[in-house]
Amino acid sequence: MDTALLEMKFARIGSRLKFAEQSNRRGRTSGAIALNVRSDRTGEFFEVACPPGAVGDVAVLDLQPADRHLLLLLREGQAKSKFLCGHDERHWFVAGIPESAPVGTVRQAKEALKPLDVRRVQARHGLRARARERRKNAAFIRQGEWFFLTAGDILLDERLVLRKKTSR
Repeated sequence: MDTALLEMKFARIGSRLKFAEQSNRRGRTSGAIALNVRSDRTGEFFEVACPPGAVGDVAVLDLQPADRHLLLLLREGQAKSKFLCGHDERHWFVAGIPESAPVGTVRQAKEALKPLDVRRVQARHGLRARARERRKNAAFIRQGEWFFLTAGDILLDERLVLRKKTSR
């Protein structure tokens, strides 16, 4: 594993990457590489923790510096896991990609993380790839990991809608 190359790729998205030897903490699977977001005096960083003697590899599959995201592959023996690492509105995050999703790019990883209903509505609206990444489009409004879809044919009594509600 080329740690200097990995650190350079994380730096391209504006993040730091640190490597640590994993201690035997409760809840940890022995032999497993752990990926997490931690913080220190200078802010948040990504940490890859390996148990002593672990055999594994970490590689960046795709890098999108303007978007501040990258797709990471962890290999441990025959097992492979992919993670989307990036920055949202305020913080760095790590999201595990479902194993059933065949992804090789950041864009594909983002799509794989969307709920099936959201992907169906996107397809029904015929959204192009660029429109699917927006927070607001014809299919949904997104806030963080929450997607709000239109209900379509629901009849609503307008008298029950609270407008300009103030807190007491």
